[in-house]
Parts: sequence; structure tokens; C-alpha cells
Amino acid sequence: MVPPFPKLHGSQVVLVRAEIKTGHVLDENFRISISQNQNVYTIFENIDLAISAAKLIVNKRRDVECNLYDKDDKFLQVITFE
Repeated sequence: MVPPFPKLHGSQVVLVRAEIKTGHVLDENFRISISQNQNVYTIFENIDLAISAAKLIVNKRRDVECNLYDKDDKFLQVITFE
């Protein structure tokens, strides 16, 4: 269960983690999201900061992908281990 999409402003971007094998959305502690109380969205001021954070995550957790969304909940990019 995923909580409602957060309100963003300007060039802010949201990062959402997901397990590559299953597509399950993960919270910030890499646990499968089963409650709306879990924090699954990480907000960044711009896409460059979000991409940098996503690359750090996927380099440490190769089983995780990071999906980036804009203020309109529009999918922008997926970051996976290269």
C-alpha cells in the first residue's frame, strides 16, 4: 500500500524505491510498503540531486531500482545499477 503522492513545488522531484524482481514499492528503510504510514517518497529540490541519490542507492543495493517523478506525478526516469 502506497501513501498519497506528495505535493511538490517548482522543480522538486520525488524518488521512489522498488524491488527489481517484484516491483514492490519499498520505504526509505528498504522494507516492502504495506502501510500508508511508511515513507516511500523522498523529495529532492531538483532532478540532479535525485539522480545522484538514486545512483548511490542502486550502487549499494543492486536489487533496487529508483523511479523519479515530477510534481505532476509524471514518471521521469528509472535508475538501476549499471
